[in-house]
Amino acid sequence: MLKQLGALYLILGTCIAAGLLGLPVVTASNHYVLSIAYVMSAWLLMSTGAWCLLQVNLWLPPGTNLISMSEATLGKTVKLITWAVYLLLLYSLICAYLAASGDILQSLLRDVHIIIPRTLASLLAAIGLGSIVYFGIRSVDMVNRLLMSVKIIICLLLILLVVPHDSLAYLQLGNLHWHNSVWLVVICSFGYAIILPSIREYLDSNKKQLNRVVLIGSLVPMVLYLIWIAVIQGALLRSGPHGLMAMNNAANTNSMLMNALAGLTHHNSLKSISIVFVSICSVTGLLGVSICLVDFLADGLKKPREGLNKLFLVGLTFTPPTLIVILKPAIFAHALAYAGLCCLYVLVGLPIAMYVVGRAKKVHEAVMMCDNA
Repeated sequence: MLKQLGALYLILGTCIAAGLLGLPVVTASNHYVLSIAYVMSAWLLMSTGAWCLLQVNLWLPPGTNLISMSEATLGKTVKLITWAVYLLLLYSLICAYLAASGDILQSLLRDVHIIIPRTLASLLAAIGLGSIVYFGIRSVDMVNRLLMSVKIIICLLLILLVVPHDSLAYLQLGNLHWHNSVWLVVICSFGYAIILPSIREYLDSNKKQLNRVVLIGSLVPMVLYLIWIAVIQGALLRSGPHGLMAMNNAANTNSMLMNALAGLTHHNSLKSISIVFVSICSVTGLLGVSICLVDFLADGLKKPREGLNKLFLVGLTFTPPTLIVILKPAIFAHALAYAGLCCLYVLVGLPIAMYVVGRAKKVHEAVMMCDNA
């Protein structure tokens, strides 16, 4: 049960992270009814892809990731495409989380009168979180359990504190024009399927436990996203220099949101709570995505996750996005949009194609026969 809880928390940590913070911001120009449509359609699409990905992964040996999965079912050409798109997806996500983590770390240090440049803050965040990822999924799970427990409590507390300041009239603002760029960010917020191969191995390929964890892990974020968007957009201004729409293109999106929530009730404690909440959201998201990329690279490069090889894999996971964030710190919302576009291929189109073609080719039967032999 503790492992199942840990696996569930890893899914929630991957979902309820930058996506939770970014959704009220990126949907700020839209009516709340349209936000509901964004969330519900993204959930349905991403859940279908996640189910297919899990089934295909279970056909193949533990430790298998998307590279081996795509080659076994769709061939070498698709394998090469998957290499490129998956790297773009994961690096985009890590860029988003790392940009948020550097922003928050710089803000935290500034509050205790330690002034450091944004570049150094991003570098320190990468080194600190990379060290946790180096020790593997169990290490990430232990840290994630603690952070997720705190995050859930704080999230509920924030909602309770902000709700009294909500106005239904605010939720009726905005247009009903569908924006694909916004939808892509929402899709990215349900990108938990990337961690399923790692969780499959962690739960010893127990199909019943995996199905249970995935079902709960998909429903909780959907409900929370709808509540969170309503609460934030019902309380904060959409337009203006400090409004939600202004935050969308800012280099310090998360700290602006944090300060806006703190100033809403004029309670000093809320600012501290907001700082902790935003920080944990960034950290849990980065940890989950990073462990996914390490496992993906290990599968694709056929390198064991131990010794110098493990150090190489972790370095390859963190170095490119760290350089990108240092060169372009205002990449948070844009990185989520790029990641959402990649999600359509990696976590929807590819899993469905692998499942359909794999069953037609009877890949799952061939693997079972090998296992029985």
